[in-house]
Parts: sequence; C-alpha cells; structure tokens
Amino acid sequence: MAATALGWFERVREQGGRLLRVTADAGADGGLEALSLTFDVGTVRVTAQGTALRAEVFADRGGEAGSNADEEDPWWTVLGNPLHRAREHDGGLLLQFRADADSPRILRLDAEDGRVCVRTLV
Repeated sequence: MAATALGWFERVREQGGRLLRVTADAGADGGLEALSLTFDVGTVRVTAQGTALRAEVFADRGGEAGSNADEEDPWWTVLGNPLHRAREHDGGLLLQFRADADSPRILRLDAEDGRVCVRTLV
C-alpha cells in the first residue's frame, strides 16, 4: 500500500489513470486547504501538513468535497489526460500529464504554511 503522496500518484500512473475532475477546498483566507483529483481509477485527495504534502486515496471516487475547479487554471488544460509521470522535486511533487511527445503539461504541488499550492511549470 502506498504511504506517500508520490506513492498514490505513482499508483494512478501505473494504472493509466486519466484525470476526470478536480475539486478544491478553500480556507477562510482563500488558500487551498485540500485538492481532490479524480481519475478514472480513483480519487487522490491532497492536503498540506506544515510543509509536507499528505494524500489519501478513494477507490470509489469518494472523498470529493469542495468547489469544482475543472474550469480553473491549470486544471482545464489537463482534464481527460493521463498522468504520465509523478516525481518529487524540492519538497514538492511534479505531475506530468500527457507524454513528452504530446505537448506535456507539468504541474507542481507544494505545501506552504499548511496550504496546497499549485503552479504550472510547462
């Protein structure tokens, strides 16, 4: 059983998971408290604990809460695409959607002050 956020995303990648939906839980200050990424193989819910990312997985696509973020940047650019690569980088996670030859989109997830931060790299 995967114990880390990277481990859960690796399991999604191994199963060829395609991103279907993204929901976000905003805190009172507008920062992201949690992010749920629903793939066709299950949902990975990411939270921040201090400066560390934590994740849970829901095989039945449960655990989705919060507002729909499908049409927000950067999520609308990767919906329907497979997770091609996941790796750790400088304490965060890099998630690559689409293969290198297929105009990849690389997103970085970080934990900052108990919030989940999402940045587009490519």
